[in-house]
Amino acid sequence: MKISLLINTTVLPTIFSEKYFNRLCQHGELAIYDRADFEDRAYVLDFVRGSDIIVTSWHSPAIDEEILSACPTLGGVFHAAGSIKPILSDALLAREDIRMTACAAAIGEGVAESALAFAIAACKGCFTLTEHVKNGGWDTPDMPPVVDFYDIEVGIIGGGFVGRHMLKLLKNYHVDVLLYDPTLSREQVAELGAEKCELDELLSRADVISLHAPSIPATEKMINASNLPLIKDGAVLVNTARGALIDEPALIEELKKERFFACIDVTEPEPPAPDNPLRNMKNVKLTPHIAGTARNGKRRIALHICEETERYLRGERMRTEIDRAALAKMA
Repeated sequence: MKISLLINTTVLPTIFSEKYFNRLCQHGELAIYDRADFEDRAYVLDFVRGSDIIVTSWHSPAIDEEILSACPTLGGVFHAAGSIKPILSDALLAREDIRMTACAAAIGEGVAESALAFAIAACKGCFTLTEHVKNGGWDTPDMPPVVDFYDIEVGIIGGGFVGRHMLKLLKNYHVDVLLYDPTLSREQVAELGAEKCELDELLSRADVISLHAPSIPATEKMINASNLPLIKDGAVLVNTARGALIDEPALIEELKKERFFACIDVTEPEPPAPDNPLRNMKNVKLTPHIAGTARNGKRRIALHICEETERYLRGERMRTEIDRAALAKMA
């Protein structure tokens, strides 16, 4: 069994440590790419030649016809990043005998945990109270409002890997959970511990709204000028998904009314322009796309690749095995 890590030397050490190299080595010969780029095509083809499993990540080349021809026994392509789409090719998609997986679920755990942290901190007034105290205030009548993360309605938009981990985390709190996901039935949503809602109903009811939908054409600007006014006064909007889900100019106009608070980790484009109003609005906390795997958190990806490799070798379905027919609904 030859397992080839086709990941450049900039990305590789941010994901894999010796611990995970050793775990993969238990299952066969481990080949580790040793260059910063993939410009030497002959070198890339020689490196992957004879691979049974190829592991890719950010900036890896697409697994195309040339690579497939060099790997006649290739049975798995495991993507150590979020969306597998950057490394797909028509040739790979046509090879239904090659099983694929990616690490959106592993990355999503960190995203959901960050979203929950943003939501609790915003409800509790941590962001606004810090400024209040800096300006000489304390527990006074003019203190910004505080809401405990208890007996409120939390709206989750998107029931994929990230949304489901968020739902799992929310089971530790006494909150009512609403879920908008047109791909899930009412019964499926109930099994996840939530109430199925249409988008407009969720926006109008939820005290906290957390976006976890994929960035695909169907979700572009799903939060826009027509439904932003539905968000209730005093609510918290959290976006740790993708900036393209929100019509940003419309969001800025609504935020100028100071009716609700927003925690924004993603924008469209990134980074936002220096004069983007989101940078300075007092009812906004803007962070630089850190909700996902950051620094040591990227080790979740290595663990997921090891676990998926072991499931694959046992002949089991992988936890995040990719169904080619479902790719259109995936980011």
